[in-house]
Amino acid sequence: MIFMTCAQSSAVDSQTGRLSLFHLLEQVQATTFPTAMSLTLVGMFVKDPGEPDDQSVRLKVELGDAVLFDSPVNFSFRGKQRSRVLTAMNGLAIPSAGKLSFSFLTAAGAPLGSPWDVIVEKAAPPAGSPAAAP
Repeated sequence: MIFMTCAQSSAVDSQTGRLSLFHLLEQVQATTFPTAMSLTLVGMFVKDPGEPDDQSVRLKVELGDAVLFDSPVNFSFRGKQRSRVLTAMNGLAIPSAGKLSFSFLTAAGAPLGSPWDVIVEKAAPPAGSPAAAP
């Protein structure tokens, strides 16, 4: 894997195939927990000589020691050296504040590159709300 990133949303140009990412996620705030988050995870993979075109990796999402998501992701290089994998996660349930970690793994569980971490924090209540009163 060359890189991985996580964004709030993305778009792929239908004519050029170029990917645009919007609002990269490094840190987010939630007013209440549990909360739901929608995001796009992007991984760029390089094919080693002799590897088959069709590949399967695992996507694992953890919050601290708790596994929130663990599922295979299948993709194909389609005869090319690189393959971009986009995984949309709509309504990912986040039970509490903490470090949310996204990892691509081999079938045996070995990490492919570094994980992408998003810090999830509790947002301060808006000024003037009953929770903000002294």
